[in-house]
Amino acid sequence: MKRGRYLRPLLLSLTGVLVAVLAGCSSQQPINFRVHTEPEGAHVIYRQDNLSWIYLGLTPLDTIEVIPEERLEDEHTLSLRVMRCGYLDQEKEWTGADLEREVSEKGQVFWTPRLIKNTE
Repeated sequence: MKRGRYLRPLLLSLTGVLVAVLAGCSSQQPINFRVHTEPEGAHVIYRQDNLSWIYLGLTPLDTIEVIPEERLEDEHTLSLRVMRCGYLDQEKEWTGADLEREVSEKGQVFWTPRLIKNTE
């Protein structure tokens, strides 16, 4: 009899924790990044606002990153940078609203920078 008395509050607590975890996960937005460069083989990194850069991979790149939805608000930015030895780095920046609009219209973030040889 005593066991049942403690089991119900435990189950209710676990259910509450599960709901909180699932609600927290729903505030994430998967974004498909497609980056193609000419020539191929450039490294692609991104960052949100002025946080640390995160490596995505080599071009041609087609990957999905999960971005917190609050980072897609107007005052936030997301930057992509492509780098390849012998070429100048190139960078593109979106506001949160621009990024959200591009994803809703195109279903992805698509960028095709043409790399410029470094003559220095």
